[in-house]
Amino acid sequence: MIPDPRIGVPIPAYLGRSLGNLTSSVWAALSSGREGDAPPLRPLDRDLDPFRGGRPKGPVVVLLLDGLGWTAFLESAERTPGGAASRWSRHARPITSVFPTTTTVALTSLSTGASPGQHGVLGHRLYLPQFGTVVEILRMSPVGVAAPETLVGPHWTPSAVSGVPSIFRRGVPGVALSRERFEGTGFTRLIYDGAQFVPYSTGSDLALSLVEMLSRDDPPSLVFAYRDDLDVVQHLRGTRPELVDLELERADSILSFVGRHLRPEVARRTQVIVTGDHGQVPLAADQQLAVDREPTLLSLLSRPPSGDRRATYFSARPGKLVALREKLRAQLPPGAHLLDMPAAVEAGLFGPPPFHPELADRIGDLLLLLPSPGGVSYSVPGARSRPHRMIATHGGLEPAELLVPLIAGTLSDIAASDSPRIHRRPARRTGRNQ
Repeated sequence: MIPDPRIGVPIPAYLGRSLGNLTSSVWAALSSGREGDAPPLRPLDRDLDPFRGGRPKGPVVVLLLDGLGWTAFLESAERTPGGAASRWSRHARPITSVFPTTTTVALTSLSTGASPGQHGVLGHRLYLPQFGTVVEILRMSPVGVAAPETLVGPHWTPSAVSGVPSIFRRGVPGVALSRERFEGTGFTRLIYDGAQFVPYSTGSDLALSLVEMLSRDDPPSLVFAYRDDLDVVQHLRGTRPELVDLELERADSILSFVGRHLRPEVARRTQVIVTGDHGQVPLAADQQLAVDREPTLLSLLSRPPSGDRRATYFSARPGKLVALREKLRAQLPPGAHLLDMPAAVEAGLFGPPPFHPELADRIGDLLLLLPSPGGVSYSVPGARSRPHRMIATHGGLEPAELLVPLIAGTLSDIAASDSPRIHRRPARRTGRNQ
């Protein structure tokens, strides 16, 4: 990735080679809507478009493997000849995630076909002016509040957070397959708004659910399947290559199971797209800027830092922006970048306009990017500490974080075919609408 000369860091390829562009391609292939109803971002460039500008012959399955970066994928392909990554590499190309390279931001772009600056979900922690507080988006509660979903009242809607509707609200009927523990949460309701939600508990449950859906006489046009095992284990165990190999083989076994349990003609018609939301980089506890342990720094802030550990937003008290900038610069290691937010926005780091009306308020004054294994931490006084220390993370713009694979082909192309095919049709399972 080549740094943009205006700000010195790479910019996601929002003009046709990013995760959000993939969603616009899916919409264009599956929707019968008018062009005016299209997602904000343009479709993928022609050489990346899985549909080549046409319509798929059958259902489309998008499998998002949380934490799968392009660099780690390529290295796995080289280590494991004949393994999943090696076979899939024939169908794979690199694209970029979005910025920050974190799950809440990337999944919202994947569900809307919009850049972060357009949909307004701009970090794991995000200042929401209507609530007047920094919110943990996955938990939809203010930072430091133990109870989840405290901001999701009876009149809450996704528009309270995101400024762009999902593609399910743009005329693409679909099903969302995700972990049972995410069912009904505010963030799930946001990204899967308008889809039928089907929860799963294990990889086997996910595989069976896919078989059941694709075996229907009238299968869904689009299935979004989300799997988070790789991201979770890397946070806890680090960027160990054997973990990537293992999780790719597990994903391959799921798709291969599905392929064996479908009729051959259904497997040939089913389009599969496997991608990631970000990769991961090492994290060192002794190289974190602990904002809550810096009284002078805290005194210059109008609110807690937000964004992500490796892409952190700072908002200055009135009249303190110069002092805040100088204080941060005095503590930066080599390779760090401290950017004024207007410059970052103008350079396109958050994507093209039209922007969310609260963009400037949500991101504040300064953006800090630290080189790996560094980052920024902030804990609310009195809050419970994490039971496990993270030793790998994401959110920044290093190639291992920013680049993700786009693996596309029919289910027959992607799934391993060395096991006997089973033609039994399993019992159907019902789902719920979000």
